Order: sequence, then C-alpha cells, then structure tokens
Amino acid sequence: MRFEGTLSAWNHDAGYGSIRPIGGGEEVFVGLSAFPTDGEGPTLDEPLSFEIVTGRDGRKQAVNLKRMHPAHPNPALRELSGATRLRQRQAQKKHRLTMAAGVAVAVVLALGSAHWLQRVKAGDVQVVKR
Repeated sequence: MRFEGTLSAWNHDAGYGSIRPIGGGEEVFVGLSAFPTDGEGPTLDEPLSFEIVTGRDGRKQAVNLKRMHPAHPNPALRELSGATRLRQRQAQKKHRLTMAAGVAVAVVLALGSAHWLQRVKAGDVQVVKR
C-alpha cells in the first residue's frame, strides 16, 4: 500500500531522515537508499509517495519513494540539482573566457594602433592620400 507525506527532517551527513504522513500519524524513518536515483537530493517539505516496511530493528521505514512534484513548481524556490549547477558553472566559465578574449583583442588593437600612429608621426610611414 502506498502512502503520501512530506520530508520533515533530513540529516545530510548521516543520510537519513523522517517523513510526516499526510493525514497525521507517527513519522516514518527514511534512508537515502529509498530515494530515486534521479540526481536530486532530498529536500525538506518535499512531497513524497512511499511504501512502509518493518526494518530489521522492528521500526517502520519508508521504501520505494517517488517524488510527487507540484503541478506548478516555483523555480525560484527549487534547489538546483547537481547537473543544473554544473551547467550553470560551465556557462559562467564560458562567459568569462569570452570576455577575457574580447579584452585581449581590444588591448592588441589599441597597442597596434598606438604603435602605427607613433610611426606615422615620426615619418617612418607615409600616408598616401588619393
């Protein structure tokens, strides 16, 4: 039988937490291995669907978790997943490299122009007027 609830507590260091069932009742233990391997970590107050089994120690625990994403998630409130953070860092790095290349080209052009003007003023280069 499947139940629904929200992640009410999570210990990132230990890799476990608890789920508060919708409609009340006692909180259920959940380990990291129960979460789907979709690249997203557990997020507090995240709506989940789960099954309950009795563990070796006799406690109830949630297994076979499924994420129940809201119909209209707010991207500003959603924690960035690892893949999204990686793409964001790559885009920032590409932007910085593009800006650095543009600055380098501008400096080379400015120095070349200054050198050419210096030679024109000194008479080393003759400007042909037509």
